[in-house]
Amino acid sequence: MAVANGRRGGLEMPEGTYEAVRDLLHLEADLLDRRQWAEWINLYTDDCVYWVPSWATEDELTEDPELEVNMIYLKGKPSLEARIYRIQSGQAYATTPLARTSHLVDTIRLLKDDGAVIEASAKWMTLSLDLRWGKQIRGGWYEYRLSRSDDGLRIAQKKIVLFENVIDGAVDIHQI
Repeated sequence: MAVANGRRGGLEMPEGTYEAVRDLLHLEADLLDRRQWAEWINLYTDDCVYWVPSWATEDELTEDPELEVNMIYLKGKPSLEARIYRIQSGQAYATTPLARTSHLVDTIRLLKDDGAVIEASAKWMTLSLDLRWGKQIRGGWYEYRLSRSDDGLRIAQKKIVLFENVIDGAVDIHQI
């Protein structure tokens, strides 16, 4: 395998892997900001997991989304589609009215690549303008499991660590 610049994120990577991951993460952020929901959902695998854990203590996150309290836990593409339906229909408190957002994604690191699955992390900040709550800035880090497919990389799992342990206002998938 050819290796671009030897190492990316501390690992040996096939040429173009880092750039493909970076481009996917930036595309996801842009699609959320532009409210291109169908295109955003298509970045995910059918059996995807979208998880925002809660803080169990000052220093520890919850570890089991099936057994512990979460801020958000969506399993499978139909769950994402249902969430988007509620956002678009105005039936979701957290999204009525829908905030304008701008996502910044950086400090992307490739953590593991076994050929079929890539694990990556990134830091993020989101500026939201919500008519009810005003300007809100949130941040944290993302942990991804990305699957290779014939169409390119797809998001199999996204864990969003939100720095806040107490939410001022409302939080939904397009704001983090």
